[in-house]
Amino acid sequence: MDEQNKKLSKLRLTIILTSIVGLLSFFSMTVTTFAWGVGDTTLLYLLLYPTFLLSTILIIAKVRVGYFLTLSTALTYSILLTSEVGKYLIFNFHNDVLFWVLLFPYLTFLALIPLTAIYLTDNNKFVKTFKLTSILLAVGIFVSSIADRFNKDYADNIFIDAEISEQGHITLNFKPSFADYRTFIVTTDLKEIEEQIKKYGEFYQGSYFLQNTKIKKNFRFSKLQSITLTKIGDNIISPQLTWTTKEIKGDVDFLQP
Repeated sequence: MDEQNKKLSKLRLTIILTSIVGLLSFFSMTVTTFAWGVGDTTLLYLLLYPTFLLSTILIIAKVRVGYFLTLSTALTYSILLTSEVGKYLIFNFHNDVLFWVLLFPYLTFLALIPLTAIYLTDNNKFVKTFKLTSILLAVGIFVSSIADRFNKDYADNIFIDAEISEQGHITLNFKPSFADYRTFIVTTDLKEIEEQIKKYGEFYQGSYFLQNTKIKKNFRFSKLQSITLTKIGDNIISPQLTWTTKEIKGDVDFLQP
């Protein structure tokens, strides 16, 4: 019995220390979220942090409900951050700052899932099953952050300088913005696209400027596979044209998310 109590005491201390590390490492991201927001999940992020702080205090005070709060908070954080972590691992792994403010706290949240689950089920006869399940869940969430990028579409806005020859051949020069020197070129001969370019574009010195054009970029992990032209401004293009990387000529590095 004493041996079991010592084991639980060490596990409780590990949970407390891991929680404190998570609180400190994710503080800057929480402040950034408060200042700038992260879309529809902003409120959830802002509510999670004080909940996580409260759960840590409750664990220190030896209140059992604190473990349940920590488990639910860590699980929610892990799911919420999975997409951003996947993007970081595939496209920004060289960014040391993101490692400390994003990946590191994410790993602490993942670690808290099995730690708290094991503590809560220590006296359960199925403790080994709970232990294995919680570990597999944490590992599965992490793996999913990478696996999700195997075949993923990303939306983007871009500027297009469209040139139409007398024969109806269309050359589209894609740029991040009007004055940017980075560009790539695709071509098409579709009459429907020519009509929509003339209808929605701004004609200037022989070219049509397509402002705020929407495209869909398909990546397999970090490698671009194709781009699809979806909208000119708020106007949906029909048919939506797709070009593979073999059909694209020029600099496509700026397309990375």
